[in-house]
Amino acid sequence: MKTASFFAAAALAALLAPAAHAQVKLTVPQPSPATKTREAFSTSFVELNYSRPSLKGRTAFGGLVPYDQVWRTGANTVTKIRFGEEVKLAGQTVKAGTYALLTIPGKADWTIILNRDTAQWGAYEYKASLDVLRVQAKATKLASPQESLRLSLENLQPAAADLTLAWERTQVSLPLTANPDPIVLAQIKEAMQGEKKPYVTAAQYYYNSNQPDLTPAIGWLDEYIKTTPASAFYGYYWKAKLLQKQGKKAEAGAAARKSLDALAADKNEISKEEYTRLNMQLIGEVAKK
Repeated sequence: MKTASFFAAAALAALLAPAAHAQVKLTVPQPSPATKTREAFSTSFVELNYSRPSLKGRTAFGGLVPYDQVWRTGANTVTKIRFGEEVKLAGQTVKAGTYALLTIPGKADWTIILNRDTAQWGAYEYKASLDVLRVQAKATKLASPQESLRLSLENLQPAAADLTLAWERTQVSLPLTANPDPIVLAQIKEAMQGEKKPYVTAAQYYYNSNQPDLTPAIGWLDEYIKTTPASAFYGYYWKAKLLQKQGKKAEAGAAARKSLDALAADKNEISKEEYTRLNMQLIGEVAKK
């Protein structure tokens, strides 16, 4: 009996031993935190996925990151960039998809690389045969030091931006552009065949993208005014803007005055005040010689 108890206790101790010596998983600050940024761009997005090393009193380029060698453009796994639609980077066409973003830092000039291998750790297994793009860029000096690596879209416009790297006192930028017209115009054409037609949104796109023929947009606004009398002031205001862009000053002024007339029935004091001001401003502009 004593012997049985002894063996039972020994077996229990053996079972508990691994648990007693198991390491507790700790959550600690990461030296190079991973980050993902996603910016709306053109009709889709640009996404950056990378880890951000910091200086911590060290020298970045020519120190931590050697000159004239392929760099992962961050820390840990290779930096990735994803385009939601076809774009042009420094004038070169890049199809929609995800790419490894690699760089070769130089004292004055950098090489920016997009590569198909998005699973590589660092750049140790980099293969130039998998490159889809290589472009040169000038390095400029920042006025104040950047402690942690930052990748971002700067000078962001609806279909243009600068893809920018900044770290230490170095900044490198590449122009990024898209051509949303074929996509949006196809969407408008299809939408206008449907039951709920996006009259105002389509007209605003024609205005903001400087389409050469604004006549269809003016027609859409006429339809909007007929079908949405409660918001006729809004339709007349945008019609006035389109006519102004066409150089039809008298017609633009007349449309703006119709917008003011329609505002009389608007019970929202905020929109009434705002569109009264906007219409008066437009009337003043078209009245100038």
